[in-house]
Amino acid sequence: MKKRILVAAVATTSLMLTACGNDDKKQEAISVSLPTEAKANQLDAQSYDAAMPVYSAVYEPLVQYDKKSGVKPKLAEKWSVDSEGKVYTFHLKKDVKFSDGSPLNAEAVKFSIERAKAMNPETTVETLKQLDKVTVDDQHTVSIHLKTPSNQVLNELTQVRPLRIMSPHAVEGEKTKGKFKKAIGTGALMVDKTGKEQTSMKPNPHFNNDHPVKYHLNFQTIEDGDSRNAAVQSESIDVTGGALGMLTEQQIKSHQDQKDLHVEDAPSTVSHFMAFNPKQEVLKNKAIRQAISESIDTKHLSDKEMKGIFQKDVQFINENNQEKHIFDVKAAKKALKSEGYEQNKDGIFEKEGKPLQFNLVTQTAEFPNWKDKAEQVQSDLKKAGIKVQIKTLDTQSYYDTLWTKKDYDMIFYRTYSDALMPYQFMNSVFKNADNQPGVLANDPTLSKQLEAFPKELSKGDQQQAFNEIFKHFNKGYYGVPIAYPNETFVTSDRIENFKFSGLTDAPIDYEKLKVKQ
Repeated sequence: MKKRILVAAVATTSLMLTACGNDDKKQEAISVSLPTEAKANQLDAQSYDAAMPVYSAVYEPLVQYDKKSGVKPKLAEKWSVDSEGKVYTFHLKKDVKFSDGSPLNAEAVKFSIERAKAMNPETTVETLKQLDKVTVDDQHTVSIHLKTPSNQVLNELTQVRPLRIMSPHAVEGEKTKGKFKKAIGTGALMVDKTGKEQTSMKPNPHFNNDHPVKYHLNFQTIEDGDSRNAAVQSESIDVTGGALGMLTEQQIKSHQDQKDLHVEDAPSTVSHFMAFNPKQEVLKNKAIRQAISESIDTKHLSDKEMKGIFQKDVQFINENNQEKHIFDVKAAKKALKSEGYEQNKDGIFEKEGKPLQFNLVTQTAEFPNWKDKAEQVQSDLKKAGIKVQIKTLDTQSYYDTLWTKKDYDMIFYRTYSDALMPYQFMNSVFKNADNQPGVLANDPTLSKQLEAFPKELSKGDQQQAFNEIFKHFNKGYYGVPIAYPNETFVTSDRIENFKFSGLTDAPIDYEKLKVKQ
């Protein structure tokens, strides 16, 4: 722990000296935590290789998400959609430059979209799955043509990856499949130096019509939540929390009365839940999933009432299509007995000599609160006669287990953010594909419902479609809600203006961020 904090302190000091040593750039440097390595040397806008908060420092979207107004302009000043929902035309802002001084134009947008398609052949992103072609209508007008209608294009364009706009100069030969060289975007910052422990960023001189931000920024890798907490207390880092590295509820409370630290708290659309492995033989039985769900007292996990795996502010969620979590141990035990299970001398249900036991995979680097919640789930299920072994993994191993190895029974996960909710999230983890189960479910009916949704163009039809999706999903017991967290950040006294951007995976509004001089 001490080693991590020392590295953060040295990195910040070093960066400040570098930033202030140049007479032309006498600017402060701030340090921001990350729970994983930034990997800015792999910051290809059309890839999934770098840490998500880093993308938005360098790359901007055609349109951006706003909780109040929905989708609004960013690099595109306006757009239109044809009556069939198959052609999206974007009119770009003029006089926007990439960090290398080259102009933002329709060719650069065409390159970025086509590269995203080429780099992600097995994507779940609807815009890329349905992409027919991209046409340059004039220097500042570009059109995305789809093979079939989709209501997801604008939502997906707001996200941090893989559809943000990158200069063709960022790759060898300016070719769609060219090897990535360096990150060149229109965002507030550009990569200066990269490393496993720290990545330094400097202002993009061409940002905002040659009005760059007045600070340098350092992303500091601090994987452990206790170390992040100690680092912000010692002011070795200036910003932590949310996607930058969550703190526990107890740690946040301890900072609220500290004069030199500030707690920023904002509502979130993201929620945390426990899911089941669709390939685990016992858990294929809906009655078992239901019994597990009903054995968990969510009042022990959250002070908010749990109603489904989505928070109330998520699009299409309403009082009528979400069901309150049911806690009923007696009903759960009765169901297990009806499935042929009996409790042994240790109180654990077993069948044909095999105890009802599962492993629960979690991680604490990004989500330190999951430790206590996993232990509470373990305790609740033990009381119901179900044995659980908790497996806490490092971040990389956790995601390898979820997406590739799939050697888990139950797993804690989080929903995606904002404009990707709820369709893109459900589509990516609950829908079957290529005659294989989805990541977290194996339900042909649910898959057909999700497959059909993007073609619904009217708001009324979209709402009705999701009413049916939620109804079927809830009956399947595919997830148990464990938390509806807020977007909570802790900043040092050096930060003059920090506001949550509204996008969970890109929490910092780099343009509005200010540092005390």
